[in-house]
Amino acid sequence: MTEKYQTGAIWATMRQPNYWRYITGNGLSLIGTWMQRIAVGWLTWELTRSPTWLGIIAMADFFPVVFMGPLGGVLADRHSRIRVMILSQIGAAACALAMFALSMSGVLTEWHLAIFTFLTGIALGLNQASRLALAPSLVPHEYLTTAIAINSMAFNGARFVGPMISTAVISLWSIHISFLINAFSYTALIIALLSLNIKRRQSRGTDERARSIAGDIMEGVGFIKNHKPTRLIIIVMTMAALCIRPVVDLLPGLTSDVFSKGADEFAILTASFGIGAIFGGFWMARRGGIEDQASVALLGVIGSAFAGIGLIATTWYAAALPFTVCAGFGMVVSGIGMQSTLQFVTPAAMRGRVLSLYGIIHIGGAGVGAFILGSIAEAVGLRPPIAIAAVIGVAIWYAVWCRRAVIAAALRAVAEK
Repeated sequence: MTEKYQTGAIWATMRQPNYWRYITGNGLSLIGTWMQRIAVGWLTWELTRSPTWLGIIAMADFFPVVFMGPLGGVLADRHSRIRVMILSQIGAAACALAMFALSMSGVLTEWHLAIFTFLTGIALGLNQASRLALAPSLVPHEYLTTAIAINSMAFNGARFVGPMISTAVISLWSIHISFLINAFSYTALIIALLSLNIKRRQSRGTDERARSIAGDIMEGVGFIKNHKPTRLIIIVMTMAALCIRPVVDLLPGLTSDVFSKGADEFAILTASFGIGAIFGGFWMARRGGIEDQASVALLGVIGSAFAGIGLIATTWYAAALPFTVCAGFGMVVSGIGMQSTLQFVTPAAMRGRVLSLYGIIHIGGAGVGAFILGSIAEAVGLRPPIAIAAVIGVAIWYAVWCRRAVIAAALRAVAEK
């Protein structure tokens, strides 16, 4: 983009027929997903009162991406990304219906929550790389960063709307209705995917098709290992996922034990993350650009780290709310910046596999981090491990910040083409 800020780019992106269909269906599906996450998180806390169980549920939700992500990346590069996504949505909907049935019957336990959350994670782990790699097929190249930012706004808008609807559903009916609504919400995305008119990708050569899945995965690993800009982005992403983002998954415990509040206040805290994230996404969508994406992403990382420290530095609930807004803003700015950087510097034939690693770290890493910090918190409380992790994260961030010129040079080469 020729201008630093282009509000018109948002509307130009939304006018792309394939993109507006996709973002509408995906937005509705994400609202259902966040309704279910609120229900699962609060039910887990009510059943167990255990930070360890919150970490277990977070890991069950996100960790499947770690071992299904590489396979999902290969599927995204070998097969129809739309077909992979549709089959994944069907599997996730079946899990939501199972939790609804168990909840309705009154036999739902924390183990049921963990098992079906894990199965949902497997389905969405296979879906992740195809979803990320689909973006360049939906919009022209010059609107790619804006499209990624709008995707993020949809996700975080759902983070705001989903908890609000879930709270209303719990008050008016029962928490298990959130599972039913989520099951039906997957239909919106399936319909949108079936309506897309995307040019079929060029078929891979005979030698490439004959290569094993393991060979495809190793080719992707080799590319990341030998490409320094990508490697630096992966390092800082890993740090953010393990050390900074787990505070979101530990919010039920913080709400109850640190702020002495209940389910409504937990939903408000979660929604405040969403508000900050929406502002972050809108700012990135207007901003556009290519060359300075990595620097902006790194500033978002350090901002979210300090916001997390501020969140746990107080026991006053009202004071925590602005910190959650700032954390949401920083996390989304960094996520959009890092994903955009990877999209720009990765060859099309490798995009599914590289972005599968992005998904593994961005989603699966947070689950691992929440499990580790939750386990430590069982012995010492929630605040000390969150604070120590943030300090470690700042040290790693500084090491990457000092080498940011390498990433900027790669982005500058893309911008000059």
